Amino acid sequence: PFKGQTTVNFMMPEAATATLSIYDVTGKVVLVRNIVANKGLNSEVFTKEQLGASGVMYYTLKSGDFTATNKMIAIE
Repeated sequence: PFKGQTTVNFMMPEAATATLSIYDVTGKVVLVRNIVANKGLNSEVFTKEQLGASGVMYYTLKSGDFTATNKMIAIE
């Protein structure tokens, strides 16, 4: 859970482009970031104001054939 901002960390086996999409619980797209990711650990910071919502949200990272989804919670 986070209050003001959160950081999404992800590992990349090689440098590549990736798309990080954030959805609310209804499946509505809240935010999309196209990322030029480096090999190794990458981080993206999101503020509550950028997301414009609180509660449970999901984020999906897509790069090539790889897709991963995880959950985050924004609290008031």
